[in-house]
Amino acid sequence: MKSIKLLWCALVLGFGLNIVSAIAQGKDIHSMEPKHGGVVSESNHIEFELVVKPEGTSLYAMDHGKAVDFSEASGKVILLNGGQKKEVALTGNSTMLQGEGVELKTSAFTALTTVEFSNKKRITVRFKSK
Repeated sequence: MKSIKLLWCALVLGFGLNIVSAIAQGKDIHSMEPKHGGVVSESNHIEFELVVKPEGTSLYAMDHGKAVDFSEASGKVILLNGGQKKEVALTGNSTMLQGEGVELKTSAFTALTTVEFSNKKRITVRFKSK
């Protein structure tokens, strides 16, 4: 009789923990839709969007729905496109990092971005367009 009660308690406890875990995961949903016409990727629970145009290269970031402050951050982007490699330095501008523009040979590119914040924390993000 005692073992049946113990088994039921274990089942109820396990079920309860699964519900709590599901609720906690539901609140950590990230939007992977581009807001500025670029390519979106996630790193360190932050959604980054890279926009590459001839007029300029921009990097935006959202952390749980809030724009990341890039005012004292810097970074660089290494772009691989059509057999070419191009490195672009990025400087902070409140809600985005900006750099010089890049003329892409094809619409498909791969990019590796490194962002360094004022507290010396570095985040590396990989982007791959389609």
